[in-house]
Amino acid sequence: MAAALLPLALGGCASVLHAAPGGHGALLRLGPGRCKPGPPLTGVYLPFRLHVKNDCVTVSGTVDCLRHEDDGDIHIRLRVDPAYRRLLTPANAFQRCAGHAGPHLVVEIIPQHGRLAFLTNSASRGGFVSPAAPAVGDHVTVTGPLVWDSNALHDLIYPGKNVANWAEIHPAWNVTVDQRRPV
Repeated sequence: MAAALLPLALGGCASVLHAAPGGHGALLRLGPGRCKPGPPLTGVYLPFRLHVKNDCVTVSGTVDCLRHEDDGDIHIRLRVDPAYRRLLTPANAFQRCAGHAGPHLVVEIIPQHGRLAFLTNSASRGGFVSPAAPAVGDHVTVTGPLVWDSNALHDLIYPGKNVANWAEIHPAWNVTVDQRRPV
């Protein structure tokens, strides 16, 4: 009964409860443009490296490339539509894809369950169902918190560059494919 009333308590939004395997309770499957209740970085490992600029934003753009990371995240480089370019920082110019000029917004889909040594990196711990990754070339709409990533390790990856505080949607609570890549 309580599970049936939760979507109504959230304002009748497009959030749907999803029973997680293994008896971990109910997880939110968030629809496009729907924000996760509670702290936005719950489920993200080492959240202190991320500075929340907006608890919940929705952006759209084209996926130019994506990469599976060791921590279980899927990093998407999103060429944002013109209306969202204002969200980018100068450091986003270093977020590039082969064959596509930057800048790109980084979108991070965290795994449903954490992996060794990143057990706290988990959408289940965050209370939501991790969205499926789109394909390169898809036009998507993404919802999640807008953060600036201040990770000092970026200076090792991009020596001599000013890469502090690139903008990200991290974690992505919803990724909706609006238009599949042309075939």
